Amino acid sequence: MGLFWALEPEEPLTRLVKRDVQTPFVVELEVLDGHEPEAQRLLGRAVHKRDFLAPGVRRESVRAGRVRATLFLPPGSKPFPGILDLFGSSGGLCEYRASLLAGHGFAVLALAYFRFEDLPEHLNDVCLEYFEEAVNFMLQHPKVKGPGVGLLGFSKGGDLCLSMASFLKGITATIVINACVANTLAPLRYKDMIIPELSYDLEKYTITESGFLNFVDIWGNPLEKTNHQSLIPLEKAQGPFLFIVSMDDHNWKSEVYARIASERLQAHGKDRPQIIYYPGTGHCIDPPYFPLCRASVHAVLGQPVFHGALLSQAKATTIKEALARWEEKTSQKPSEAREIKLYAQIPPIEKMDASLSTLSNCEKLSLSTNCIEKIANLNGLKNLRILSLGRNNIKNLNGLEAVGDTLEELWISYNFIEKLKGIHVMKKLKILYMSNNLVKDWAEFVKLAELPCLEDLVFVGNPLEEKHSAEGNWVEEATKRVPKLKKLDGTPVIKEDEEEDN
Repeated sequence: MGLFWALEPEEPLTRLVKRDVQTPFVVELEVLDGHEPEAQRLLGRAVHKRDFLAPGVRRESVRAGRVRATLFLPPGSKPFPGILDLFGSSGGLCEYRASLLAGHGFAVLALAYFRFEDLPEHLNDVCLEYFEEAVNFMLQHPKVKGPGVGLLGFSKGGDLCLSMASFLKGITATIVINACVANTLAPLRYKDMIIPELSYDLEKYTITESGFLNFVDIWGNPLEKTNHQSLIPLEKAQGPFLFIVSMDDHNWKSEVYARIASERLQAHGKDRPQIIYYPGTGHCIDPPYFPLCRASVHAVLGQPVFHGALLSQAKATTIKEALARWEEKTSQKPSEAREIKLYAQIPPIEKMDASLSTLSNCEKLSLSTNCIEKIANLNGLKNLRILSLGRNNIKNLNGLEAVGDTLEELWISYNFIEKLKGIHVMKKLKILYMSNNLVKDWAEFVKLAELPCLEDLVFVGNPLEEKHSAEGNWVEEATKRVPKLKKLDGTPVIKEDEEEDN
């Protein structure tokens, strides 16, 4: 994918973002005989499309009270975990991160808070009641699974998320990307309280060799007495924190701020937050394969600003790296462990590589919430009974034959599986959770009848289930084709003879 993340802007100091997520990025690729500009003969042409809305994801404009936002909902009838997504000081309404997250099974509210429609044009004064209204909107939405919601914020949006977690109810988890631990850029008001902005000294900026502003040193120290009131009281928050830190961030001292947050939380008897560091990485972290942004014109300052080093070192996590992190965290040797959790790696795992072959004793393996596209390299897992691959990018079931004699449970919801070819090899499979995939034909569904031990099936959110649930005959038709089922979509299957006995 280097062709795409290495793209350079035609107009200097511009950053490529997706404004209309209802249309894909379209890239035309041409192979020429020779090199431009002399090349004449076209050897081949292809068109690459990158969609921002997964099949079935709904986009809903939100104008509720003061809230100005867009809500993205995954396919399916059941409620989903909720997230509020905030960007930084550029303002406006950015939807591309929220739309992609919705494709992984989250109900995501992309929230604007200034420079959009009738919201304030400038970030002069921020009222936390506005964000409280957005949280309440999500908590009251029938498609959002309670009892709370998560927060995701970048840059200025990050310190707003920290304030929301500290003062508002209903926040269960908070993720911040390169943000300050103090309130910044404008006073924050909530009821009778005012948190002043962190001090700054514009005379401390420097100019890079390329002529860009570097303002990382203009910010005051949040721990100094004069800035104590700007510190956000994280210890009041109820849920856990994750800090994503670029080690070469030239907008904020993100590493320092994450350390301050960790020390403050522990000093108040709270759990240490998770902090993930990315060496050689600049301020802007976008979804995978976006063109890198080293510098751009700052929306507030109106000047070319240096963001830091390129993202070249923020590569996908390998299985080997994920196992090393897990071993450090658990003090267990992966080769001896019976249960291994490698879910939600940051950056995500993209390939199931040969390092999996070392897990000979593993009985339960979790690789959910990554970006895995193919099932592979399971040959060495001779004792595997439970495999979790939910919320990935898997399109088929090839590769499961390696564990066909042992696997009893397969959790593979929120992927892109349309065909069930190869499922018949799962001789001991009792439980199959594959909600929110793309199966649409009975011809595929009946392949599940080839599984001699299958008892528990979750299939909600597939086009086939949605169609027949709407017609009112899903349970009848599904159990007729797979008669051995004891539970379907979480509900016990009652046979006709059992009804007669009752």
